[in-house]
Amino acid sequence: GAMFTNCVAFMPGLFGLLSRTRKESHVALKVIMDLIALACQLTGFVVWPIVEYNKNPDVWRTWIIPAAIFLTSFGWWENYVDKNSKFSTIKYFGRIKERLWKTRYFCYIFASLWKILIFFAIMVLSMGTRLDNFSTVFDLRTAFSSHSINVTEVRERLPGLLVPDSSTVAPLEHTQPIPSEQGTPIYVFLIQVFTAWLCYIFGKFACKICIQGFSFAFPINLTIPVSISLLITACGLRFDHACSFQVIPEYLFWECKNGDILNDFLNNDYAWVWLFWLLSQTWITLHIWTPKCERLASTEKLFVTPMYNSLLIDQSIALNRRRDDEGDVKTEDLNLGADDHENEVSQYYETISIHTDSSNNNASKIKSSDQITRIYATATMWHENEEEMIEMLKSILRMDEDQSARRVAQKYLKIVDLDYYEFETHIFFDDAFEISDDNEDENVVNQFVKLLVNLMDDAATHVHQTNIRIRPPKKYPAPYGGRLVWTLPGKTKIVAHLKDKSKIRHKKRWSQVMYMYYLLGFKLMDQPISVDRKEVIAENTFLLTLDGDIDFTPSAVALLIDLVKKNTNLGAACGRIHPVGSGLMIRYQMFEYAIGHWLQKSTEHMIGCVLCSPGCFSLFRGKALMDDNVMAKYTTKSSQARHYVQYD
Repeated sequence: GAMFTNCVAFMPGLFGLLSRTRKESHVALKVIMDLIALACQLTGFVVWPIVEYNKNPDVWRTWIIPAAIFLTSFGWWENYVDKNSKFSTIKYFGRIKERLWKTRYFCYIFASLWKILIFFAIMVLSMGTRLDNFSTVFDLRTAFSSHSINVTEVRERLPGLLVPDSSTVAPLEHTQPIPSEQGTPIYVFLIQVFTAWLCYIFGKFACKICIQGFSFAFPINLTIPVSISLLITACGLRFDHACSFQVIPEYLFWECKNGDILNDFLNNDYAWVWLFWLLSQTWITLHIWTPKCERLASTEKLFVTPMYNSLLIDQSIALNRRRDDEGDVKTEDLNLGADDHENEVSQYYETISIHTDSSNNNASKIKSSDQITRIYATATMWHENEEEMIEMLKSILRMDEDQSARRVAQKYLKIVDLDYYEFETHIFFDDAFEISDDNEDENVVNQFVKLLVNLMDDAATHVHQTNIRIRPPKKYPAPYGGRLVWTLPGKTKIVAHLKDKSKIRHKKRWSQVMYMYYLLGFKLMDQPISVDRKEVIAENTFLLTLDGDIDFTPSAVALLIDLVKKNTNLGAACGRIHPVGSGLMIRYQMFEYAIGHWLQKSTEHMIGCVLCSPGCFSLFRGKALMDDNVMAKYTTKSSQARHYVQYD
């Protein structure tokens, strides 16, 4: 029975074969391997019925096994059909698969009820043909209480003597009743349910944190070999010591052959055929060794159906694991050869504006590069001191170093990095100008802007552990004041927006309004591309809000990205922040921040409304900020006393 569970992949293998296209690499070799795997799976339809029939020709029920395998293997059809197949039937199933993606839970309300009824009906019919009294099937009180089980013993086969056929063996003069243990069916049921649930939970966890190869695929392929090895070992111990495994009731212990157990297992039960079943299942589920989903992916992205089959748990989660996690991003679409002297507008958008016309039908075609993560780090500054500024600049330069390493790896090694992102920093300086000492009619940048310019080289030297001089920033006049643009060693940019309070509203909220409209309105919505492409880009565009004294690492940003990618309905995610230093006041602040993050915000998250996401280190999804009335509400002018508390 344990070996036979490797034979339930026939229909997935058949659908996978019929779904192959010529666009795949080495398609001829894959088709040959599919045919061999199907042939191996097909042997399971006849081997066990033949073995059991040879043992007892009167047992006709064994010929139900092929039908049971065939119908069971249909349970995972959805994962192996493709609408791009050249066979019309497979295309039809592929279209059904797409519709099920949207209506799965509604359909399963009725499908689950049908499964329960059909499963129960088949069980009743099967048991009814084996019992003399059909009403015994519904006698639950006797089943779950202690009752006698009649066991008729036959004479033991003596080695070296002729033994008559089993039908002529005379039973002993009396039947030995064995009392059953009360509650045993409940214990067996609970053990099965609990262990299957643990297997599913830990398997899903391994897929979520991207350790699927060693912690998911490898254990699944070893489940049946290890189980069979343990069964054979237990039989050997039981044969040597009859009192072994007393914790298992004798009437529930599996059948063990006397004598050479391993030889009898391999020859009489044709166990060597099982190796072909195992290898064929491994080939059909080969996709579980090469996952492509992102970290912390949702259950719907990991598995075709969020449910599992507890009776065949290892086959269920292997065949149910999605084959088409995500489409690959092509390296030629990543725009890795941008000019070093381009202006502050992304080269990607310039390419669109030059080569794409809004009236062109091709403009609506979504590119794989539209799904690249774009992070705009937005920091607000006012009167930060030297220590605070240099900490933030070092954090930005670490992000520049990390992004550069990913970009270079893709450009020269042609490796698609699923965590690749584009990065750009925007610093908004409030009240950045002051009256010149030489001319009262002229405004010049204040000492804090000069401090930022002077600290750029020091921060780069500290991060890269060598003396580095960054090119002086380019200066641009702007309606709100001015703009300084640095190109960092990793080719990302820092854009400092210098606000003149006589030309534009000052304070932090209006700086946030400014960068939201600039980055999401001007740099995205004003591009001559289709609305569909803008929607996809907005879905993968994120604003990383920072304070001028923040210190963080690229791994902290990656955790926030993973969180918002896990749930497309998530609009913002905030990192846990804490002050640095020593002393009682600092420790109190650490405690206060921890309470606010782990208790207050976690509670608000479960309720469904987080009241505040700290602006010092939070990640906002661009599409969420562009939703109806979000920016309109945030740009409300303060006209009442409570507005100054709520908004400013």
